Amino acid sequence: TDLGSICERRVARLIDPTLSWGLPRNLMSGVRGVNTGYPVVQCSLSSLVMENRTLCMPGSVDSIPAKGNSEDHVSNSTWCARKAATVVANTQYIIGVEMLLAAQALTMTEDLLPGFVLGKGTQAAYQEIRRQIPACLEGDRWFHNDIVVAQSFVVSGSVRNAVVKQIGEFA
Repeated sequence: TDLGSICERRVARLIDPTLSWGLPRNLMSGVRGVNTGYPVVQCSLSSLVMENRTLCMPGSVDSIPAKGNSEDHVSNSTWCARKAATVVANTQYIIGVEMLLAAQALTMTEDLLPGFVLGKGTQAAYQEIRRQIPACLEGDRWFHNDIVVAQSFVVSGSVRNAVVKQIGEFA
């Protein structure tokens, strides 16, 4: 839950021009007023963070007696495991979308930073993200498909694998 919260806050900074060191508001491209960029995507991430926080309430505080009152306190471990699985799945989306928006920001600043070279691992991650999802530079598009692919970055390990291939296994 904390990891998802941290990632969502970094995404919020990327789309806020007062915190993003000159990036366009909402990482918007295309015609201003017609296109909005990524604020709805960030709003979806904040909803997942809030859901994760709620799911992290201990299941044991919701206990009721069981087995004809012979067990007066039940840990609800099955319910807790299901909640944990949901938190993990939500966090995979949050992390994947953070990678997608970081790549969008890098793409949008490419021409502004000639000669700026990314580290080998970051470059490999960036290229893998761009291989799977082209930059959004012509204006808004249906972001659902991008979000699904971004989540797969984490589930499949494709971005991590690209980095490991470039720089070797992490220490």
